[in-house]
Amino acid sequence: MLCTFRMWWTLVWIMALLSPISCSVAPRELKMQYCVSFWAGNISCYWDPAQETDPLTTYTLHITEEAGLCRQDFGKARSCVATHGEQSCGIPVDNLFAFYKVMLTAENQLVQASSKEKCVHGMSIVKLSPPEVTSLTANQSHCFQLAWHLSGEEALLEAEAQYQIGYRNLAETSWTQVNFTAIENMPPSANICGVFPFTNYSVRVRTKYLPSSSLQSEGTPSWSDWSAERFVRTLPAAPSRGPYLWRKIGPPGADGKREIVLIWKPLKPKEANGVILAYSLHSQKEGQSATPQCITQDLQCRLLLWAGEGFTFFLTASNSVGTSPPTKLVVSPSDDQAAPPAQLLLLVSPAGDHGLLLQWMSHQLPRMSYVFEWGRLPRKLGDEHPWHYHPGSTDHVVITEAIEAGFLYNVEIFALTDGHVWGFGSTTAFSKQIAPRSAPMLNVVHIWKSQVELQWDPIPLEEQGGEIQNYTICYTEEGKDEQSVVLDSSAHHYLLEGLAPGVLIQTYITATNDAGSTSGGVLSIRTRNDDYMEAKVLLSAVCVGFLLLLFIGTLVCLCKLQVLQNYLWPQIPDPAKSNLALWAPQRMRLDFSAPPEKQSPDYLGLTIGDLLQVLPSKEEDPDPKVLIGNQWRAETPRTWHEYPQPTPVIGKKALFWKERGLPLELPETWSEVEYAQVVQKDFSPEESRVCLNGSLSKCQNPPSSRPAPKFGQEVWLQNLTYEALVDVMSHNGGREVPREFPLLVSLAAVGGDWWGLEDLLGSSPKHP
Repeated sequence: MLCTFRMWWTLVWIMALLSPISCSVAPRELKMQYCVSFWAGNISCYWDPAQETDPLTTYTLHITEEAGLCRQDFGKARSCVATHGEQSCGIPVDNLFAFYKVMLTAENQLVQASSKEKCVHGMSIVKLSPPEVTSLTANQSHCFQLAWHLSGEEALLEAEAQYQIGYRNLAETSWTQVNFTAIENMPPSANICGVFPFTNYSVRVRTKYLPSSSLQSEGTPSWSDWSAERFVRTLPAAPSRGPYLWRKIGPPGADGKREIVLIWKPLKPKEANGVILAYSLHSQKEGQSATPQCITQDLQCRLLLWAGEGFTFFLTASNSVGTSPPTKLVVSPSDDQAAPPAQLLLLVSPAGDHGLLLQWMSHQLPRMSYVFEWGRLPRKLGDEHPWHYHPGSTDHVVITEAIEAGFLYNVEIFALTDGHVWGFGSTTAFSKQIAPRSAPMLNVVHIWKSQVELQWDPIPLEEQGGEIQNYTICYTEEGKDEQSVVLDSSAHHYLLEGLAPGVLIQTYITATNDAGSTSGGVLSIRTRNDDYMEAKVLLSAVCVGFLLLLFIGTLVCLCKLQVLQNYLWPQIPDPAKSNLALWAPQRMRLDFSAPPEKQSPDYLGLTIGDLLQVLPSKEEDPDPKVLIGNQWRAETPRTWHEYPQPTPVIGKKALFWKERGLPLELPETWSEVEYAQVVQKDFSPEESRVCLNGSLSKCQNPPSSRPAPKFGQEVWLQNLTYEALVDVMSHNGGREVPREFPLLVSLAAVGGDWWGLEDLLGSSPKHP
């Protein structure tokens, strides 16, 4: 135990002894970078310390004035200790026209190092004071003149110094430097040319002493600091070129004219050479002289010209000095049948955050130039698309105006030669892509027991940020891990399958392009416990079966249409087309007393038996009213016991009379009495007859030559119509005839009483 303690204490003591040595490392060989002397000042030297040198190292600069070429010390040695952390030190001297021996030393706690001695002449390393610019004027549009001098005793060295003049356009950051050597016995001045007219410049001057080559000294003189900046504006000049000219052409109108908008770019300051006072636009038809159209300070001119004519336009810009050369542009007529412009292949790619690089195949043609138009998609009404004019035969250009990251642009190129458009090309491309600005919103279309159908709208073009590569549907069931499905960018709906019934589903969608992804909001959905689809299929089957049965029934009804019509809607003769004259002779008389062979041709030879063949058989109705055909009835008169009276009966086509008490045998069938109406006509007992004729104005007796029938009753029929019957009733005091049925056959009874159908059947009248 004691031995171990002694070993540990010995080790600590050795480390304590070695620690100062490890912290104090001797610097490497010292090397001074350069030394500078200042007029009537001092000599300062600069060095670079080694990185591994002890921070506590002290640097000391030693300078001794020498006689001759550092062969013997002439003056007392002087030294300068640098402040901690500094890398230079200066020692005052009285004479710069002498040689000096210079040395640098470095020292720390344990070691000391020295640099190699240098022998320098005070004027060989001199740095003069900055010159002072005394005058600066612009005497021409492309030149300016300046003068300067050195301050104090340094002015004696003006002829032995070299000068450097620096100037720059205030709109730029780079300087242009011109070396200049003064003429002996002349104040230093210079005339600087090759500058731009009507441009503001900043000017400065610096100087350097030119030592004699006979001085064998280490080191070279240094340039002085720059003088204070002075400013000058050159004189204006005529514009160096005409403005870049382009056009926008509208469709022809009904009057045969079209609107042409001539637009141009303002001249750059280096091209305007002054303040532009006006732009002059002239148009020229083929074979005619130019005509002025616009003189304006605006950058466009609207013209309404004939669409069927071509024009050549010339544009110039003017300032206080002169006018620019004209710019030429040719606009062809709208119905020009010349060959269409050649197709140019245009390639577009992003160029930084706010630029597009355009590339195409160049063509070596005289006076070649290109015009580019571009605009953000989708286009909006009223948008002004920027354009760029690029002169010269080149194959690429970078456009930066109105370009933002993450948008789709439509770019068009027009190739011109001597103002004529001979080539055209267009394409679309995204600028620098960014992640989509938004993601689609999921919508639920259908929910089933184990399936959910989702749908979403495409992302608007301005929100895509780039070309959409795919969509990702992510969903999570209760108690399960998240699942995802990657879909193509053209997909806009998806069916989630294999879900558990009655569980909560959380889903969202992610849109991805080349720059990144953006996720939408989370949508919560609960599946159904019962399968709605099964009930829907069953209901659909029932509906289809019902429709099928309905269709079959409809076909059957159509096939049996005539039968159904006859059953439901029996055919009823049209009264408007009924006329007894169509089947009855002009004058007809029924006489049942004479035998048929003795009847006149004017009489209808019928017997009672013949007429009864058209009458159906019917049982006697105990009711005084007899129903005929379930529609019409005849009322039994109550005064038949007083005297025998005839009974009028209407059949389908005939009207007959019979006396009471005549035995009749009814046929087995009863024919329906159609359109019957009973009216009463009062006659005297002697005129116990019924007659109907065409005039119906009065009842006419049968001809006197005709013997009276046995029964004392006769029936006449002659052109019986509804109107004639109405006339009889109105003139003879009869009851009013209902007008619902226009062609009814009427029955008239003798004696003023009505006779019912029962009398014809042989039944006895019933008295009230």
